[in-house]
Amino acid sequence: MDMAKRSSVPATIFRTWTLFFIGPTTHLQELPKIAFRHTGIASPRWVAWAINPEGKGMVGSQALVAFQKSDGTMSVYTSPVTGYRTQLQKGDLSFGVSDLSATFSNNEIVIFATLELPKNTTTVNQVWQDGPVLNDSPGTHDLSGANVRSMATLNLLSGQSATTGTTNSKIRSKYIHGVLNTISWGIMMPLGVVIARYVSVFESADPAWFYLHVTCQTSAYIVGVVGWDNRSPTRKKISRHPSTLPTGPLAFFSSAFATLQVLSLRLRPKKDHQIQTLLEYLPPLGWVHSHHPKHPQRIQGIRHLEPR
Repeated sequence: MDMAKRSSVPATIFRTWTLFFIGPTTHLQELPKIAFRHTGIASPRWVAWAINPEGKGMVGSQALVAFQKSDGTMSVYTSPVTGYRTQLQKGDLSFGVSDLSATFSNNEIVIFATLELPKNTTTVNQVWQDGPVLNDSPGTHDLSGANVRSMATLNLLSGQSATTGTTNSKIRSKYIHGVLNTISWGIMMPLGVVIARYVSVFESADPAWFYLHVTCQTSAYIVGVVGWDNRSPTRKKISRHPSTLPTGPLAFFSSAFATLQVLSLRLRPKKDHQIQTLLEYLPPLGWVHSHHPKHPQRIQGIRHLEPR
């Protein structure tokens, strides 16, 4: 398909690049005329390209939507996205759109349009997406992988596109959060428990086991707090995703109990203190069961873990 002929301008005016993740290509000239191409349409699917004048992401974006209907004709229209549960209904955008059309050929959908953007607009936040077509209507797109990262900043003067810094920052924050909390809660904290439970029985390890136990537990708590703080700036946005909602309560309770345990290192009573005598009669908070359900083994709290 000859994009230059369709736009009635020399081909040298265009700047072409491949957008990440989903793999479409956008052709742009200095005038606000665009041709958005999405390849690899093997089954009935809708495609959309949008500008978000309010920020980055899907909500608030002003979309151009196109798909091939069951009778072979093309449906192309504008749709303002006002929420995460949008069904891409037809509607007017916050800016004017003219010469809107779309074609389907060789498993490619191309959307053509002229955008009437505000004057002096040099960069815009763009979003692109695709999903299934059900009964000649757009269905819900995938909620993971490339489909939640399909956004970038578009320079209207150079035609260059770059993945948004917000997206990269959020992904990097998630990775750092995962690594730090794996090391703290997944490795160091259990290692401290194992040392207190199984190494303390050896007299030759006394009192080294206790200080090693305290080092593991305290270090795990510090690293875990750093991981929690690293996650805080993005947890509001991430919590909108239904698959991540259970992590909030789990993180809260694990952090709360870890705080109590670390505080007990500093506030634990002496052996002859009245509170210590009372604590001896209280049941432990945690249980570690042996292989046989009738023979439970219990971990006594950190108040008992003093070097002999």
